[in-house]
Amino acid sequence: MNKYAIMGIACLTLALLLIVMNTEMTKRQKRGFKQLNKSKARSFAAFLMLYSKISSIPLLKQILLSIRKRLEINTVSDEKTIRKRTVIILLTTVFFCLTVVTGFWIITKDLFMLVLLTVLLIFIGDIAIELFINNLQNKLLKQLVSYLEILRHKYYEQKSVEDANQEACNFLNKRGTFEAYIQAERINDILASKDAEEELEKYYETAPNKYFKMLAGIIYITKEYGDTYVGDDSVFIRCISYLAGEIKAELYKREKLKYALKSLNTISLLPIFFLKPLRSWAAKSFMPLERFYSGKIGIILGIATILASIVSYITLRKLQRFDRPFSIGYIKKTLEQRLYDMFLHRIADRLIPKGYTARKNHLDELIKNAMVPLDLKTLYTRRLLAGILSFAFGICLFIGLIGYTRHVILYQPQIPEGYLGGKLSDEEYKKLQAIADMDREIILRLDKNSETEAILEELNKEKILDKQEAEITAKRISIKMRKLSENIFWWWQLIICFILFISGYNAPVLSLRFLANARKIDMEDEVSQFQTIILMLMHMNRIHVQEILEWMETFSLHFKIPLQKCIQNFSSGPYEALEQLKTEVAFPPFLSIIDNLQLACENLDVAKAFEELESEMGFNRETRKESNERIVERKKNLGNMIGFMPVYALIVLYLIIPMIVSGMESISAFYRQLMQI
Repeated sequence: MNKYAIMGIACLTLALLLIVMNTEMTKRQKRGFKQLNKSKARSFAAFLMLYSKISSIPLLKQILLSIRKRLEINTVSDEKTIRKRTVIILLTTVFFCLTVVTGFWIITKDLFMLVLLTVLLIFIGDIAIELFINNLQNKLLKQLVSYLEILRHKYYEQKSVEDANQEACNFLNKRGTFEAYIQAERINDILASKDAEEELEKYYETAPNKYFKMLAGIIYITKEYGDTYVGDDSVFIRCISYLAGEIKAELYKREKLKYALKSLNTISLLPIFFLKPLRSWAAKSFMPLERFYSGKIGIILGIATILASIVSYITLRKLQRFDRPFSIGYIKKTLEQRLYDMFLHRIADRLIPKGYTARKNHLDELIKNAMVPLDLKTLYTRRLLAGILSFAFGICLFIGLIGYTRHVILYQPQIPEGYLGGKLSDEEYKKLQAIADMDREIILRLDKNSETEAILEELNKEKILDKQEAEITAKRISIKMRKLSENIFWWWQLIICFILFISGYNAPVLSLRFLANARKIDMEDEVSQFQTIILMLMHMNRIHVQEILEWMETFSLHFKIPLQKCIQNFSSGPYEALEQLKTEVAFPPFLSIIDNLQLACENLDVAKAFEELESEMGFNRETRKESNERIVERKKNLGNMIGFMPVYALIVLYLIIPMIVSGMESISAFYRQLMQI
């Protein structure tokens, strides 16, 4: 047997051995994969069950859906993976918060500070989620600008939208811009599908922002109807340039606002956490301040400071939000609507202005300007609920103050009248506590209407005080009993509760006015974006008014609901539908766009109807830049005023007023003692 035969037999044997080994390894891998798949299935089943359970808890459901929404922006995972990650993030966050709160309670044993820490953790979590969203959105917008630049370059090379987008997608993948690459792949899938229009509608529902929706629509229209030229300029390239300009303007505005409103959320919450340290410092330096802070007025001023911080924080969050979420699909009735249907309609219907009165027209205009999904029935139901809750808060506050005042009179030691020193020594405090305990025993044994003589008789039974000390003690106990008898719910407190009812009743209207002013700032910017949309679409093939309205509705935040109604009514009569849109939107800059759309409905080409808009394109760019600067400046001024309001409340309500009042009372008591000498 020659050497070649030996080598052939050896190779054949080795090949057979490798085949056997490969077969065995394949079997083992299959068994391993089966076990792994079973463990994964069990893991997914557990997390899916937790997701379902948490979704049934009202408060946790909102947090769960919020986290899920954030994950959907930056993931291509399937439904099971998204739910699993959502549950993991939620459970990790809850576990972290519970650990911190438990550790803080073990260390401090201070219930008030524990409540404040819990509030702080909630706000920190809210701010962290919002920062995460904004950073993710900004990252996507920056990648979209790069995507548009690549797409424009590739379109000049390929002269085909499909091929240009495919090459841009490959380039994004090589560059590592994963988020934009995912969206470019989805747009490729739309262009390659059999029913591209249906896939485009599905993409509109899940796109991460309005600019990706706009880009997908532009690419789809250009692919379906072809590109057109105005002079030597491609309409598709012009649309890409307009869209890139819009994104850059949005990024510029976001960065400016982020810098202008930086740290205001933290500043608005600081007074809550400075209440107790400030009170401790002031009371140690000037003892009468402790008596003021422990009194009714001090507690009310503390509550007012905390409410100012919370209201300021909520207002700032609304002012800083770039996008306003909208519910898709079936929308459940709100609490106000359900209560109205149950029993509040009997009261609300009587309060709603009847006929065409000035008051009714004013409220209708206010709702339109605020752009909130409300009607007068829901508004008046909300006003009633706010008023009732404010009235109940007042009642509970005064009842709680009555109980707290009784506790202070009976159990806490009283500082001597005219005392102007700092902190009491331990010995002095023990003496005062012993006096308070003795007074309480006497008060509880006697009737609340007992005279001084009855108090003296009770003291003489104890036989621990001489005659002079007994008279001083009887006088002191008599004063305490008089304070206890006066510690009732007075008529003027009921009047204050009615004032709180009126304040709460008017709060929803004041909130609408604030929203209307805040919306006005953003609505000017949105109208400028509508003009850009029209400049992009007006020269495209087969474009018509209804399609422009659909694009505007897709791109809109503040005019979304009125535009949806207009599109639904468009088939009944274009001119009438646009006229109805005018009545629902009382915003002059938007009305001029509607007028031009009405012209385009009357045998006039869209391009000719908006010819003036195109001729003023350069002027509009400068105006838009100035408008963005003005929007940032107005929001900055409004944010600074709202953000620093709690700090001013802390200084004025919880420091200056207590010092003045307690100082004047102590000086008056000191002079009375001098006059008695």
